Amino acid sequence: MVWQEDISVIVCLTNLKEGNKNKCAQYWPNSSDKITKGNISIRNQKENVYADYVIRHFRLQNSTDKVERDVCMFHYTQWPDHGVPEPLALVVFHRHVLKTSVEHPGKYTLVHCSAGIGRTGTYIALDALNKGGEITGKVNIRQYVETMRNNRANMIQGDDQYRVVYLTLLESFRGKGRSVSTRTFLREFQDHSCYINLGDVANKSPLSAEFQDLLSGRRENTQEDYKTGRQNVSANYTPSVLPVESYMCPLSNTKGKNTYYNAVSLQSFTRNDHFISAQYPLPDYTEDFLRLVKAYYAPTIVSLSPLAEIESSSLWLPAKNESKTVGAFTTKMTDCTQTTTVTKTSITLHQQGASGMRVCVLECRRWKGESDSSNRRVLLDLINEARVEKMTHPEGRILVLSSDGAKRCGQFLVVFNALEQLTMDTEVDIFTITRQLQIRRPEFISSLEEYQFCYESIADHLQNDTVYANC
Repeated sequence: MVWQEDISVIVCLTNLKEGNKNKCAQYWPNSSDKITKGNISIRNQKENVYADYVIRHFRLQNSTDKVERDVCMFHYTQWPDHGVPEPLALVVFHRHVLKTSVEHPGKYTLVHCSAGIGRTGTYIALDALNKGGEITGKVNIRQYVETMRNNRANMIQGDDQYRVVYLTLLESFRGKGRSVSTRTFLREFQDHSCYINLGDVANKSPLSAEFQDLLSGRRENTQEDYKTGRQNVSANYTPSVLPVESYMCPLSNTKGKNTYYNAVSLQSFTRNDHFISAQYPLPDYTEDFLRLVKAYYAPTIVSLSPLAEIESSSLWLPAKNESKTVGAFTTKMTDCTQTTTVTKTSITLHQQGASGMRVCVLECRRWKGESDSSNRRVLLDLINEARVEKMTHPEGRILVLSSDGAKRCGQFLVVFNALEQLTMDTEVDIFTITRQLQIRRPEFISSLEEYQFCYESIADHLQNDTVYANC
């Protein structure tokens, strides 16, 4: 069918297996492999893995006439079984498909899930209504869905999928993608710097307008979204910064132990649950902090303040030739090195009745006033060290700490993800990266100064990186 209908883009919206059910046969070869079916052979030339989807580049050959074609497959991997995806994540996926469809002209785009009606109908409605809305400035969701269901019964199944069509279109129309190439980013940032030099950034800068768009699109959570945090208010450094319920990292329900810690799961550019953003432990909750590290396998801890300034650090972070015991946990230092900006401490974490775990603690040695330009070097050095640890422990999470789990954490995460996007796609969209992170921790990047800091850090990286300097 793909060959016969001259299809150049495939959109797959299901995993091979979900729960105990087989959903889809693997009709493609693994990366750098090849399979042949009848007179058609298919080679998987390249795979790029993102947080919510995988892009595969195939080369198809028809042995009958020796003709070759390129086909690009977009495989959405984070559509929950018996649920719907995060609307903005689906929008980002759809935008990537649209961009690639222009680069791979073909007669059709093939969309499928398992049965070909529920998720498939949801995606097709998003695609068609988004394109129509861009052209005409209006959409009629009900009318389009009725038309689609007349052509194929049961397209879009249930209230949740129908509702997600509305939500994805809302996210798409109110927050346009702002991906730019590395070269364009530097040119636009230099234009922005002119406003800074004129002292008029708050009133005239395009970056200021972009930040206002960011604030206006930030999701308004209800009291119910912070229910557990409000029930455990004494366990928070800052009562106004609480974890969003659906992204919170609960601890195991062990007799006599807390199940709450102010921590949320966050995505990197390439992995859906790569980060945990958390507050420093209050002294009485230090064991819960170590339980978090162990339970969520976070072999890398990043502290965005010197740990010597945090009262509870003396309870769990050992000095040379000493160990610390907190409840069922014992920590012992194995190594410590310092640069002018970063202290790197290696410790072993032992829990009674469990195997030991190596943990690398990265802490900034200094973070001057929030507007000090030297902070960008500190941030970039911390990120570089964290990326090295990521390669050492590819399955582990990175636990990012600050006084409330939001301040400075947002800047670290935005810049980290932006650097990953630059590496993967040689382009960057700080606006969308920030929007996605704010869904899980709305307090991230709450001021223009913080947002500007992210742009400046990426510009510093690009200007100092020889790879991009010659672009």
